[in-house]
Amino acid sequence: MASLVPMICSFCAAREEDAQAIVAGAPGAAICDRCVELAAVMVKERLTPVGDMVLDNVGTLATNDPRFPGTLGLVTDAVVAVRRGRVIWAGPAERIPQGLDPLPRLDCGGRAVIPGLIDAHTHMLFGGDRSEEFALRAAGVPQSEAAARVGGPPKTALATRMMDLDDFEELVDKRLDRMLEAGTTTAEAAAGYSTDRQDELDLLEVAGTVNDNHPLDLVGTFDVSRLPLIPPEREKDLSRLEHRVIPEVAALGYTIRIAYGRGSLTLDESRLLLSTVSTLGSRTRLHCEDTASGEPYRLALETGATVIDHCGNLDRHLARRLGDEGIAVVATPITTLAERGIKPRLRDLIRARVPVALGTDCSPAPVLAESLTLAISLAVLEMGLTPDQAVWSATRGGAIALGLPDRGWIGYGSTADLVVLDAPNPTYLSYRPGTELVWKVIKNGTVVVSR
Repeated sequence: MASLVPMICSFCAAREEDAQAIVAGAPGAAICDRCVELAAVMVKERLTPVGDMVLDNVGTLATNDPRFPGTLGLVTDAVVAVRRGRVIWAGPAERIPQGLDPLPRLDCGGRAVIPGLIDAHTHMLFGGDRSEEFALRAAGVPQSEAAARVGGPPKTALATRMMDLDDFEELVDKRLDRMLEAGTTTAEAAAGYSTDRQDELDLLEVAGTVNDNHPLDLVGTFDVSRLPLIPPEREKDLSRLEHRVIPEVAALGYTIRIAYGRGSLTLDESRLLLSTVSTLGSRTRLHCEDTASGEPYRLALETGATVIDHCGNLDRHLARRLGDEGIAVVATPITTLAERGIKPRLRDLIRARVPVALGTDCSPAPVLAESLTLAISLAVLEMGLTPDQAVWSATRGGAIALGLPDRGWIGYGSTADLVVLDAPNPTYLSYRPGTELVWKVIKNGTVVVSR
């Protein structure tokens, strides 16, 4: 005889009369229709965790894997499989392995897929702007005079210091939003405007806080460029940098950038500090203010610097030495053009097997740029790179410069940072400058930008 006791859902305690349907299980157990649906979703999520997907119908896949042809290791009619935020397979659709059917599918509709863009040089941790200085320079006022009229770097340092912490975090967060929407999934984060070491460290701490809550990954760089070396106390200040500041920063795990040329450190001072950083085992970047001579490049070779920021034209012998040592060179095409500087022949560096990376140099002067796709276009149109070389430099080259071996390429074990372009191949990034071509951005296997 049927029980006259009304059934109650064992999961949500809904009564029989309040549910569309309720099913009895073992004695005393029951489940309602809504909890059945919820349980199915929970089981599916457990079987298919966040970061699992298959990208199919990929028109052109840029793997940066030397096993495939060309600079970008291109594969047509491709598939990418992702599990727990990492690529487990990438290659031609006709060779896709069995067992991937349960994974969610993203139909790319014949679009191109490239690794997430990597911005290898920024000074993004700043407040305020210097648009007045930009307007003066555009009108023909010399750079030094324009900076002096409106405040220059000290104005940036003051504006940054005066910002409320919450407002500054929101400012950086929105800056990262715009970079992410343009396809950048990893970026260097530095400041370089302060004359106080604690201010610089505080800015890097803010970057870490924002990074914890934002899909775009930041790699912190401590910039020594504006820390005080006042003539009467210069030797004492230099000793403090060598024995206190640099060891403290190195212990925190940051990359350290030392500047050389044009009013910053002298050759001997730069050599001393670069050698100190190398001795401590930290990654070292040489910020090259003097691009007209070969001295900065010889200095990097001598001291074991891993990256040279900004570059000029150097002879083939020196370029080959950089390539042999694996020292990366980061070019910033937007800044070079804005300053009307010497355009480096980047293809000569690539011929010498120097890893070339690209950066926006995101900063308040000479221009405020956040789009690495613009840098890709200018590297091709103004600096001699081929479209494929520019995309490689903005992906794999950036990963090498930032010391990230699992990024900037697409293959087994790589981080699933991917950009789906609303274009049939990666050439369109330079062929159609200024056009919004990002269709989807995938970070660690999860879609974070969708158009």
